[in-house]
Amino acid sequence: MVEIVFSESACGSLKIAQTYGRGKYRGSAISVFIRHENGSVPSSNEMKEAQLQAQEQECIAWENAIPLGGKSSDVYCFDMALSVGDISDNEIGEQRKNVLKKMLSVWFVEDLDYQVEEKIQKIKTTLSSVIERYVAGEEVRIWYSYNPDELCGMYWLMKQLRPLNCQTTIYLVKLPTWEYGKENAMTSKISWGEVSPGEWGNYITLQEKAEPVFLSACAMKWNQLQNENAPLRAMLNGKLQSVSEDIYDSFILREIAEQPEQFKMAIVIGNVLGKYQLGISDVWISNRIDKMLEDGVLEIIQDAPKGETNYRRILRKRMK
Repeated sequence: MVEIVFSESACGSLKIAQTYGRGKYRGSAISVFIRHENGSVPSSNEMKEAQLQAQEQECIAWENAIPLGGKSSDVYCFDMALSVGDISDNEIGEQRKNVLKKMLSVWFVEDLDYQVEEKIQKIKTTLSSVIERYVAGEEVRIWYSYNPDELCGMYWLMKQLRPLNCQTTIYLVKLPTWEYGKENAMTSKISWGEVSPGEWGNYITLQEKAEPVFLSACAMKWNQLQNENAPLRAMLNGKLQSVSEDIYDSFILREIAEQPEQFKMAIVIGNVLGKYQLGISDVWISNRIDKMLEDGVLEIIQDAPKGETNYRRILRKRMK
């Protein structure tokens, strides 16, 4: 079975999930983080207790897991951020390279041009391998959600596969919008990147076979989005739509308004991601804050240390 995901986080988790829960639990390295509201340092006993609890939870997750099977070489990832930027090119070319370069630049990646070129070549190689196995008759399973990047990725991939006119079966697994847990709890995950290795097997029952008409519908939708070629694609009323680049600004401005006159940029980014679950990346929020700086809505009081991400800036409001 060829497994398809659309983020590196999901790719790593799914590869572990293939054997997770098989055999007796042997333990693993576990890190814990404790933060006191008053800023005090946790005691050694608190750290030991937290680590024991984490190990117990990991053991339970292992014992309850359903191994997916397969090999790591069966898992393919198209991490292309297709909800962002120019998508008019039918090839994986300069437009996508420019978008990825802009997104990666906030992290001060060494040899940025080389890293982006390597990523583009990896995507091209991945696509060739998936097509080769698909044409050879190997079944394909696509893990997607209503996260804009994952949904764009699925539409894009369907457009690549549709012209091949193969009878190979494609299965789809959509991440549920809501899930019910223990003690009457309810959770909502944004994307497959949030799914832990022990959870993947629980979703197999949601697998559905994709009919040929579905491939056609996805390809048509991607053609529509390409023709519109908006700066951004977002979920509106349950549909993936072309939207303007400022569509999320109200959420960012809302969080800025909650901050004191001077504030840390990273806090605003974290609050937007955590509170609203918009399915956008921290990089996009950072880019929009940069635009507010350009427009004079904000100003930099203290820049980030040299060689570190701009998220560590301290900003000041200049809004009326």
